[in-house]
Amino acid sequence: MLLGRIAIYSVAVSILAGCAVGRGTVDVAAPQGANPATGKYVRIDSVQDKRTFTVAPPSADMASLDPDEDSSDASKTRAIGRKRNGYGKALGDVVLPEGKTVSGLVESALATGFQQAGYIIVKQGDPNFATAAPVTAQVIDFWAWFQPGFWSVTTNHKSELHVSGDVGALHGAQTIKTRVSESKQVVASGDWREIVEKGLSAITLQTKDLVSGK
Repeated sequence: MLLGRIAIYSVAVSILAGCAVGRGTVDVAAPQGANPATGKYVRIDSVQDKRTFTVAPPSADMASLDPDEDSSDASKTRAIGRKRNGYGKALGDVVLPEGKTVSGLVESALATGFQQAGYIIVKQGDPNFATAAPVTAQVIDFWAWFQPGFWSVTTNHKSELHVSGDVGALHGAQTIKTRVSESKQVVASGDWREIVEKGLSAITLQTKDLVSGK
């Protein structure tokens, strides 16, 4: 039994290391909601990415980019994680594909939360856009990471958003924080997508609870 668990752990570490060479692209599906038939109108005016990236992060839960890769602001808007080997050394980045951004994913998660709370999301050009209640948000933290252990590997995602508006129980600026984790014996590249999508679902749920006053 012990040798079996050691073998499983060795495989997990090798997968983490094997996927770690260079920048990896992971396509994450944004939450998609539907407007209710009736309700008050809400528009999301802006979602700004205000994350701080550390050049040499002392821990895996801090946003960072591989210094050997493009570290431009455009790359930062797509960054969702950083690969590490079984010993915790930071390696290649994990980024969204071209055309997708963290702020875009967060906007979809927020919009879905409002819709689930009974509000109608409108966009530029839609009827009632001008009179809809405005909402803005800032992304302070949004990051995924893998944490190797002796028996398993834990996938993690956390976020912190500052949301401002006057909708339902949301008054002024309030903070949404999420943290999701899953334990796995063997991990693969698709687990990045899975844990980030779970994190986005947590944002949607907290947004719904926030505006509903729960």
